[in-house]
Amino acid sequence: MKEDILEQLIEDWYVTNSGWFVKHNIKYRPNKNHQDYESKKDSVHSDIDILAYSPKEKINNVHVISCKSWQSGLNLKYLFSIIDSEANYNDKTKAGFQKREEWKQFRELVSDKWIDAFVKKIEEETGQRNFTYRVAATKIIHDKKVNYLEKIQNNEQIKKRFNKYNSEIKIEIIDLKTIINQTLERINDKETPVLEMTEIGRFIQLLEAAGIKIN
Repeated sequence: MKEDILEQLIEDWYVTNSGWFVKHNIKYRPNKNHQDYESKKDSVHSDIDILAYSPKEKINNVHVISCKSWQSGLNLKYLFSIIDSEANYNDKTKAGFQKREEWKQFRELVSDKWIDAFVKKIEEETGQRNFTYRVAATKIIHDKKVNYLEKIQNNEQIKKRFNKYNSEIKIEIIDLKTIINQTLERINDKETPVLEMTEIGRFIQLLEAAGIKIN
């Protein structure tokens, strides 16, 4: 049983798209032989929310999805501040992160030992080290003055960090509204537009029954 409704919707979104297979809540943790490994801190597993794979696609066929079902939404400036501040992270908590340790929310992007474990787990599951990393959020909060999405997607420090582990990462961010709209488009493109009996299908049925329109 998946604990997060957003995870359920994301999984169904992939499953209802022909050719995609998914696994969820895949546990991993740093290797004990990694130079930065700390037994007291690193004995607890993290997990990959959703791992999607398509054998039909020749490129971009491995997607790793981190689900952030925060009701306030995902603030791109906040996300960039974590990535940018921790781009040279050395597994020692910095003053600005000492209390809340925000970096842990995206440890697989900023910590060498976690990146190492993350990439190895993806390879173990798919046979590949190159993948698209998607953050799925309830909604996305943009900044009116600065394009933080572009800054996140083109962050050279993150790319270099993954290159150290022979991995290429492509970062994308998607919101719930887009997921629902794309599902509706997929349904309407069918000759007989029938909703699949999935969580996202039932969810859309409820929205329609309530007279809620998603555009």
